[in-house]
Amino acid sequence: MHKIEKEKLKNPPRVVGRLAASIIISGVISLIPIMLASYFMVNYLNLPLYVLIGLTPLYYVMTKWIFNLVILIVVRAQLKPVEEGLHPVDMRNKTVRNWLINASLTNAAIYFMGKPPLGQTLFNTFVYKRLKAKMGPGATADKISDPYLIEMGTSAVAGANSFLIPHISDRDNLYLKKIKLGDGAVVGVNSVVFPGAEIGEGAVVGAFSYVPRDTKIPPYTFWAGVPAKQISPKTSK
Repeated sequence: MHKIEKEKLKNPPRVVGRLAASIIISGVISLIPIMLASYFMVNYLNLPLYVLIGLTPLYYVMTKWIFNLVILIVVRAQLKPVEEGLHPVDMRNKTVRNWLINASLTNAAIYFMGKPPLGQTLFNTFVYKRLKAKMGPGATADKISDPYLIEMGTSAVAGANSFLIPHISDRDNLYLKKIKLGDGAVVGVNSVVFPGAEIGEGAVVGAFSYVPRDTKIPPYTFWAGVPAKQISPKTSK
């Protein structure tokens, strides 16, 4: 039995190496425009040294945001396909390997671009869309894991400190399934939504609620609680 467990965990994907390479590549690319700008100012504008030193804060801000944009592009290019469903935690399983790679890369990109101190939350929607989340016009979310497994309709909202998590894992299994929010659906603040949940058009999940996996919430209903249950009957628009 112990030997079987070891076999499952053999040869994990090189997550750390891939992540480090992505950060280094993005860092080098982000420095190129700054080096070119400095060369131009020294050789063509003949700016004195003290002016260049005074521009250091501007260099920092420019480099930071160029890096953020570049790492988004680098991460998106490396995202791998995953199959929805229940998968044994086995490094020989392609979906498990791909999910581990995707999780490390998307978390890094979100941290650098979308979360303080290295990013700003007002860019959340932009970041999630670049990481393949499907979000309609006016849709917004605070915290998302696995953006490529999220679908949000027009004006759907997941409030402050809410968390959409399209995966559940334990020692033996990994469960992956898309979370879907219909047009105008609302997830209240500090709520958590688990994989496979579908929140219908115009439905509302109250604050501090927990939506278990594979829960189907009908359109124009109000749900709340831990776990979330229907509080009010279905109503018209």
